Amino acid sequence: MSRIHILDAATSNAIAAGEVIERPMSIVKELMENSLDAGATQITVEIQDGGIRLIRVRDNGCGMDEEDAKTAFICHATSKIRTLDELFSLHSMGFRGEALASIAAASRVTLSTKEPLAEKGTCVKYEGGQFISCEPIGMPSGTTVEVRDLFYNLPARFKFLKKDQTEANYIQVLVERFILCHTDVSFKFIKNGKTVLQSPGNCDEQSALYSVYGKDIVSACRPIDSNIDGITVKGFAGLPKISRASRSEQIIFVNQRLIRSKTITSAIDAAYTNMLMKGKYAFVILDIYIPSQDLDVNVHPQKAEVRFSNESMIYRAVYHALVNTLSQEAMSVDYSFGKDSSEKAPAGDAPATPAVSAPVVSNHVAPAPKAETPKADYSKNIGFQNLYFTEPRKEYSVSDTAPKAPVTFAPTVKEPVMPELPDVTESPAPSDVSEVKQEAVQEVTQQELPEVQELVPQTREESLHELVSSRVIGTLFDTYILMESTDRTLIMVDQHAAHEKVLYEKLVAMEMEKKVVSQPLLAPAVVSLSRSDINFIEEHEQELSDIGFEISSLGDNELAIRSVPAEIDPQNVSSAFIDMIDEWMNASKTRNDALILSLATSACKAAVKGHDKLHDIEIKGLLEDLSKLKDPYHCPHGRPIVIRLSEKEIEKEFKRIV
Repeated sequence: MSRIHILDAATSNAIAAGEVIERPMSIVKELMENSLDAGATQITVEIQDGGIRLIRVRDNGCGMDEEDAKTAFICHATSKIRTLDELFSLHSMGFRGEALASIAAASRVTLSTKEPLAEKGTCVKYEGGQFISCEPIGMPSGTTVEVRDLFYNLPARFKFLKKDQTEANYIQVLVERFILCHTDVSFKFIKNGKTVLQSPGNCDEQSALYSVYGKDIVSACRPIDSNIDGITVKGFAGLPKISRASRSEQIIFVNQRLIRSKTITSAIDAAYTNMLMKGKYAFVILDIYIPSQDLDVNVHPQKAEVRFSNESMIYRAVYHALVNTLSQEAMSVDYSFGKDSSEKAPAGDAPATPAVSAPVVSNHVAPAPKAETPKADYSKNIGFQNLYFTEPRKEYSVSDTAPKAPVTFAPTVKEPVMPELPDVTESPAPSDVSEVKQEAVQEVTQQELPEVQELVPQTREESLHELVSSRVIGTLFDTYILMESTDRTLIMVDQHAAHEKVLYEKLVAMEMEKKVVSQPLLAPAVVSLSRSDINFIEEHEQELSDIGFEISSLGDNELAIRSVPAEIDPQNVSSAFIDMIDEWMNASKTRNDALILSLATSACKAAVKGHDKLHDIEIKGLLEDLSKLKDPYHCPHGRPIVIRLSEKEIEKEFKRIV
């Protein structure tokens, strides 16, 4: 008896559905692509309960007659191609004819369609892959597809779906992506009866960008328009100040098809070399047009990836398009301590604090020359001053408080005199000379130089006591606090990392103990975000309130931050909040771990920065706070805070001892 048999249509369609339909977003993507292929200029996407209960996609495209409406549900039935050769010259979004058959196998589907000149339309119904009915219907021209009760007949697939709000966010992000690429189409997104997103469809790229992200992002993006080797690259290049903690805002279209590509993301990284902090990723929207014969789109079940015939050519086209656009901008930003910290350090400078994220892909292709470092403005130091002072202070350094003494270069140790070597008429053998010199050096070392200390192991109590009892010498580069301990050891403390750790542990303690200390802002900080970001914030409004944020909606894409945790610098509210939400949304961690990571980001933004001038009372206060922490030796990102250098090591470097 044969053990190999042919699967029935219902089983094979269910398997195909598993490949094509990952979640409700996959259905929306397939249906929107069909609407675009039908020539629609208006597309409305409506969902209920995250698309699990209902997905309705309505367009004003060309529609279908009764015969085509029934044939469309047959697996591999398509109007896009007829022969294999046409697969390599595609000008449409869909081509395999699996969408409707797969969707019908996993839900209850109603297709209503009508051609522009037809007197009546057609309504076709399927449930679980089974044909139910086909009836005439009155309706306007176009096509409407309703998908209800997704995976009702596939409980094994249903249990892997996420919460309704999460699935709805996936769909909204997808609609946003389509808006950015298809600017000639007006999109509307309705969630649970409420319109949350709408685009004008006026063929204006900036209008589309505004409808998704708002005015702040539009003002920080530069349009791309390049043609290299027959490859056209359009879109937007974001300035470094709107970089993100993940690649979530690196949006890539190839021939208006939303894809993922390691080749293109590597080119983006190379173009932004020396412009971004470690762990930050550029905000880039790319719409790439290449000849269809140089592209294979049939390499992924969900059409999320493509294969290029010449990847190096694609890399060069994207890289130079971005570099040519960014080279027109002044990337060297003058840093001022009163401004929002979203203005990053000048291009080419090593960041003081790298963010936690996946490693940046290194592709050093003709990097831009290192930008000249601007002179820092020390006239303002609001962030740290607010922690320890109630009135403005004078600008002076630690060394200014000490009495002035004449500068002298006389050595504190008597200069050693080499003992007289024996007078010989013949040159001694090399070994004899070496022995004489070695004895002389040993004699000088033993008799003339003072005894020096080596670093000895410390207990925790000794180490913490050392932080507060050592004599402050001054600051190096206005970034590192220099101290001399009683055991003749040089101690260096990174002031930014130290303050960051102090704020971080305070925020964590407040969150863990639910003892929130919130400070209202005199003027609310207004932030402009995408609708998907706002949905995430609304979903986690209680968690944000628990750590001290009071937020209200201003409509459209704007939120007003009215209160913040007491440890957050009011001058840095906007950038600290955006970075916190960005890392929280894209962290592959549990909610608690992601929240702790967000707190670390908040502390980093609020902490005193390198090149901030501090005077002795601020330094003493910072060191005392640091000594009270559980771990005063590492910042939230794992970098060292305290470095100790013994007198002996210093003497060795100056060759005073050997």
